[in-house]
Amino acid sequence: MTLTLVPKPKPRPLILDVDGTLLRSDLTHEMILEAVKRDPLKAVHYARLGLRDKPAMKDEMVARIGDRIAFGDLPLEPKIVQLAHDARASGRPVHLCSGSEQSLVDQLAGGLDFIDEAYGTKIGWNMTSERKASFLTDRFPDGFDYAGNSTQDYKVWEAAHSGYGMRPPSDTPETRTNAGEPVTILEERSHSLGPLMRALRPVMWPLALGSALPSVAAFLLGRTVDWGTSLWVVLCGVMLLAAVSLADDLADIQRDRRRADMRDRPLANGTLAVTEAVGAMVGLWIVGLAVSLTTLGWPAALGFMATFFVSMIALRHSGRRAVFVHALVVGIGLLSLGTLAL
Repeated sequence: MTLTLVPKPKPRPLILDVDGTLLRSDLTHEMILEAVKRDPLKAVHYARLGLRDKPAMKDEMVARIGDRIAFGDLPLEPKIVQLAHDARASGRPVHLCSGSEQSLVDQLAGGLDFIDEAYGTKIGWNMTSERKASFLTDRFPDGFDYAGNSTQDYKVWEAAHSGYGMRPPSDTPETRTNAGEPVTILEERSHSLGPLMRALRPVMWPLALGSALPSVAAFLLGRTVDWGTSLWVVLCGVMLLAAVSLADDLADIQRDRRRADMRDRPLANGTLAVTEAVGAMVGLWIVGLAVSLTTLGWPAALGFMATFFVSMIALRHSGRRAVFVHALVVGIGLLSLGTLAL
């Protein structure tokens, strides 16, 4: 009688997406933010390069500012970390596979004791969607499990044996894996209105009443005051304060993560995405400028713009005096806005 030894199947690896899955933030967005903070005039160049060749854009930015990202401070997603630890405990390898640039993914993996290998974007190969699915299928022909979070992961889930979704799109449960299984939703996607409101710092908005002080002074001196215009001035002041608050958090995102009393801010802890914060900041700036221009006139609109941009310069260059200089600039700006609207 001949005994045939059946080889033991290899443990099926668990593959983790990085941006929005293992990390609550996005490595590429963090890199873009640092690159623009270092040289704002390069923003247009990066945008044009990204539209033409994303891997080349990522590679160039890494060469310029890759060393400025504090990987040990980036916010991790606890449920994904637990999923990885469970896989390791059962003898399965855990790998990263991300659309972020390869050296960034390597640096992130180097600080995590539960990651075995890391794969990322290289020149000529953007590791997303179909390309990621094709790469993983070739790399692991016996199958793999995959955790992701976005529409870019649909093709990868379809190629995987089992799939996990961390705040994925609402139609993700309709996706079936290679084994015919639905994607397991670890946490449903929720709106970011709450974190955004926290980042806008409503507690600061009463300071916008300072823009009405010139109108109050004029009234006390016996002049006729249009209180409706004063209300528009205060509204513009609120939008200015909210936009500057977002800019402040964007500028200090890495510093906030290193401080125990600041790391729970929405941008620092990853509950508010960099793209959402930038979008809200730009939107507030545009609406505030439009309101000041149409209701208060060119002088007030120019004052609104000047206060915002001077505040940005103060945040970038004032160092330890940032809080004082920032408050001084915004205070003068609010008073000027009210004065110009008279």
